[in-house]
Amino acid sequence: MSNEFEITNTLCKVDESLGLVLGWGIICKVDNQEYFDLQGDHITESAMIEAAADFMQNSRIAKDMHIAGSEGELPGSVVFAFPLTADIAKAFNIQTNRTGLLVGMKPGSDQVLNKFRTGEYTGFSIGGHLIPDGDR
Repeated sequence: MSNEFEITNTLCKVDESLGLVLGWGIICKVDNQEYFDLQGDHITESAMIEAAADFMQNSRIAKDMHIAGSEGELPGSVVFAFPLTADIAKAFNIQTNRTGLLVGMKPGSDQVLNKFRTGEYTGFSIGGHLIPDGDR
């Protein structure tokens, strides 16, 4: 079994005034059931928070479908991230049928932003490496 994964999520909104794309970077649960993407990958709420904290502290780089600099495209950045777990939703009295990581991404070029505008991109694709619990 490979320790690499890629998760693609939908439900994006383009904020034209700020040039941002908003949506789910990671979905952990839907209707209180573990969410598995088309490749069968699942990220738990606790793993999502740990990964999101590290990502926001140390990277925040957004690539065009994981390829920085492809066809002259510049990497963008994730400017907002909000981890929404069942516990956080309950603490803030937020009613939701999904948990995961909500993000706001600023694409590195107008060409990438336009792919979200036109619907060519309908979500974010997250890539990473799984780290076994014993290796943390």
